[in-house]
Amino acid sequence: MFFRRPEPRNPLAEGDIFQRRVAYDLVETARVKTVTTNPMGIPHVIFRVSTPGIDDRGDQRILAADVFSEMYQPS
Repeated sequence: MFFRRPEPRNPLAEGDIFQRRVAYDLVETARVKTVTTNPMGIPHVIFRVSTPGIDDRGDQRILAADVFSEMYQPS
């Protein structure tokens, strides 16, 4: 039996900005660099994440699109 993964809730596009609350007064910002699909057909988001005032330059990360959509909210 095969299971289909649901599509991400919001369509993700290059340059979109998302945020998530990491702590009481700490907000992490993610800027989408690209959306790609792995060899198994699962969409992934490559993004740069930063924390204003702490790490303004940010780090590049990758997550499955559905996980990204659960963790980050549109800003």
